[in-house]
Amino acid sequence: MFENIDKFLKAQKAQMMTLDEAGGQRAREDRGYDFSAEDKVTGRVVGMREILYDNTIKWIKDELPRGVLQKEGMLLSQPGVLNEDTLSTAFSTYTTSLLPAVRRIYSKLLAMELVSVQPLSGPSGYIYYLDHLYGTTGGGATSGQRLDQYNHSAYSDSSEKGAIREINLKLASKLISTKSKKVKALWTTEAQQDLSSQWRLDAFGELQPQLVDEIAREVDLEVIAALLAGAGAGNTDWNANGYLAGDTTTTDRRAYRETLYDAIAETAAKIYKKKFAQPNWLLMDGDTFARLQKLEKFNGDPSITPEQTAEIGWRYEGTLAGKYKVYVDPRFTANMILMGIRGNDWKNAVGYYSPYIPLYLSEEYIVNDDFTQRARGAMSRYACGAIPESESDALNYGLGTVTITQS
Repeated sequence: MFENIDKFLKAQKAQMMTLDEAGGQRAREDRGYDFSAEDKVTGRVVGMREILYDNTIKWIKDELPRGVLQKEGMLLSQPGVLNEDTLSTAFSTYTTSLLPAVRRIYSKLLAMELVSVQPLSGPSGYIYYLDHLYGTTGGGATSGQRLDQYNHSAYSDSSEKGAIREINLKLASKLISTKSKKVKALWTTEAQQDLSSQWRLDAFGELQPQLVDEIAREVDLEVIAALLAGAGAGNTDWNANGYLAGDTTTTDRRAYRETLYDAIAETAAKIYKKKFAQPNWLLMDGDTFARLQKLEKFNGDPSITPEQTAEIGWRYEGTLAGKYKVYVDPRFTANMILMGIRGNDWKNAVGYYSPYIPLYLSEEYIVNDDFTQRARGAMSRYACGAIPESESDALNYGLGTVTITQS
C-alpha cells in the first residue's frame, strides 16, 4: 500500500520535472541562475525545484498522519489508478494535488526574478553569500576591505621574489528562522454537488489556485518590503511637475517627461559606484509604469501575449534603454521605482527567499454542526529579506530608489 504512494510520488515528481524543463526552468538552474547543489551520494547536480519536490515528498511520507497516508494508500491501490490521469489534479487526493500546487506557487513568484532563492532543510538555517576581501594591508588597501567597494591601483604591485598580496574569499552567512502563512478555502456540500452535476467540476479544485496565488502574492509583498527597507545605495527625486515657467506646450512637457530617465540613471550610478555593478531590473506600480512606458527608451517585449497582459498580479513588461528589465506590480509603493541587481547566478543577488515547506495542503474537513460546510487549508513556511552588505551593515548597496514628487 505505502509502496504505491512512493511509486506515485516519484512518478508525479518526474512529470513535474518534465513540465519544468519544457517551461525553461531547468535551463535557469543549469546555467546557475537558480539555486542548484551537487548530490553528495550520486554526484549529480540537483536543481532548486527538484530539491523542493523532494522536500515535499519527504514531508508527505514522514510527517503526515498515518491515517491520512493509509487512506491515500487505499485510493492509490485501486486497480487502474496509477496511470497518467492520476498525475494531475483531477484525482482529488493529498498526493495528487500537492506537487502541482508546489510547481504553481513558484511559477507565480516575482521573487524568483528579483532575489536569490535558497531552500532550507529545516525551520531555521543559514543563507550564504560570498565576500571577496583584500587579505593584506598595503598598496592603498586595508586588510578586510571588500573588493567591490574599493578601487586600489597598486595592490597587486610586486617584484621578483617580492611579497605577493592576498585576496581572500569569505563565505558569509546569516541565521534565519521561518515564518508561516496559512489560509483556508470554504465551500458547502450543496455547492460541490451543483458544480459536479452541472459541469463535472470539483469545488476545491476551483478554490485551490486562489489559495496558492494568495500566498504567492503575500510572499512577494514581503520580499519587496524587505528590499525597500534594505535599499542602501540611495534615492533620487524626480519632480513630475518640474516644468519651467515657459514650458507650456505639449512638446515642451513631453520633452521634460523624458528626464525621468535621467533620475533613473542617477540612482543607477549610485549603485554602480558602491557595488561596481550596474542594476538590471526596475520595479514600480501601474501609475508609475504609465509614465515610464511613454519614454522613448522603453521597449515593450513583443513576445508578451494579450492573455499574459490580462493576468492578475505582477508582470514583466519589457526593457528600458536595453539595460533594465521592467516589472510592474499594482500593489507596489506609489510614485516610486525600486532598482536592483540580479546577476547571472543565484549567488549574485540583493535579497533572499528561503522556503522550508513550499506548500502544504490539509485534508478536507467539516467546519459546522450540520456537516454541510467543508474546508481545506494551505500553508507555507519560509524566510526572506535583503542580503546584508556585511555582518555589521543591514543594508544592501545594490538596491536604490527613484521617488516621483509632485511639488
